[in-house]
Amino acid sequence: MLKFSMLSAGRGSNFGAIMQRIASKELIAECISLITLPGSKAVDIANKYEIPVRLIDGDNLLAILQSENPDLVVMSGYMRKIPENIFEHFENKILNIHPSLLPAFGGKGCYGMHVHKKVLEAGVETTGVTVHFVNKDYDAGKIITQSAVPVLPGDTPEILAERVLQEEHNIYWQVLRDFSKFQI
Repeated sequence: MLKFSMLSAGRGSNFGAIMQRIASKELIAECISLITLPGSKAVDIANKYEIPVRLIDGDNLLAILQSENPDLVVMSGYMRKIPENIFEHFENKILNIHPSLLPAFGGKGCYGMHVHKKVLEAGVETTGVTVHFVNKDYDAGKIITQSAVPVLPGDTPEILAERVLQEEHNIYWQVLRDFSKFQI
């Protein structure tokens, strides 16, 4: 069974979507813990599913991950750069989801609503979602999967963000499901 640690400091909607798939038995996996920052709304989701919460305090992320030794670290809404020393121990074991079709609209400063504003300013007809491995450079890790989302006339950044988020909820858990097929 796939055992993962969730690294999230946002509202936790992707975390919640993944936990719903686990609860419904569509995804056979175990969340070891939520690793987060104080004040994260993802803690409410962890409490609902009785997932232990580990708070990042300074530079203890590596110590937490080493003590848990997850098969994967699943990032969502965690806006801090991962320290390089973590990749020595967890190379190709950290996943992230990004609200565009990388490499477009990725990199430093391209997160959340900033991405959707840039998409609309660029006038592209399609955006989407990318699940990728995390490496030392922002949004530059190997792409695992992508899913397109149309940009529609009249879209605002908020409307587009909601449509992209729905697609995030549709594909992130499937990536975990596919990884779980390789776990004993």
